Amino acid sequence: MSKTVAIFGATGAQGSPVVTEALARGMNVRAVARNAAKIQAMHPGVDAREASLSNEEAIAAALTGVDAAFLHLPMPQGPDDATLWLTTFLNAAHRVSLPLLVYTTSGPSGTRYPSSVAINGGTAGMQAVQASGIPSIILQPAIYLENLKPELFLPKLRTEGILDYPPVPEGTKVQWTSHLDQARIAVAAMTRSDLAGNAYEIGTPDALTKAELAEILTSWVGRSVESTPLTPEDFGQRIGEILGNPGIAFILSDLYGALAKLDGDDMTVDTTALENTFDVRLTSVAEHINRWSKV
Repeated sequence: MSKTVAIFGATGAQGSPVVTEALARGMNVRAVARNAAKIQAMHPGVDAREASLSNEEAIAAALTGVDAAFLHLPMPQGPDDATLWLTTFLNAAHRVSLPLLVYTTSGPSGTRYPSSVAINGGTAGMQAVQASGIPSIILQPAIYLENLKPELFLPKLRTEGILDYPPVPEGTKVQWTSHLDQARIAVAAMTRSDLAGNAYEIGTPDALTKAELAEILTSWVGRSVESTPLTPEDFGQRIGEILGNPGIAFILSDLYGALAKLDGDDMTVDTTALENTFDVRLTSVAEHINRWSKV
């Protein structure tokens, strides 16, 4: 019998690929977001449910009768949002005795990383889920590869061939995580209740220096790409000014300032055991970017 899964954030950058992957694997998908019409337009054939992460009744209704659920928290707008959303979700999960939760921290987390507001928040969320009593599998992505797409992060990549993101030292090997690979692992994890209680750092099979990444990006951009330095402070200020949000500027400066303290292979994740555990083949950075060139 096909499993029934609830996927929250079904119209977003992280949740939408999970819906697509779950459907491809023959699951019955209950896709959850704030706008049911948008869900149905993006994912015809799913069971579309409206719910916000501050509405315990709606969350409980969406979780009733499912075999597993996928959750990531959206970008908070205020300092208490993440705690409120996660508490509300876990309360609803307890009400319906959710059999399995697959939760992604949506960014670097865990004690092996230097301290920052974002990293500490991701770690606190992970620990709250683990302590909740809900059977859970935690996914800990690195930097999302799709961050390379918007001009917001890389305003001079296409026009001048300048790669100045991420703002870390040139010799640091950056571990990337693709939304698509995260989706493959998440859907596989929703069938593995035997792995509840475990946390997994996830990423592409290859960690790359910025110079190595620049070479791969050349074919996608259609011109020579050169890696250039940028400080975490300047990067955060650039994004904050574009968005008119000093809070975002601080969070990004703080996050990448912490990542910039890593050296060499410090960020690298060995994905061999991950692939074997979930029976998935993860995709290299070059393969992902080559796919972008064809879209």
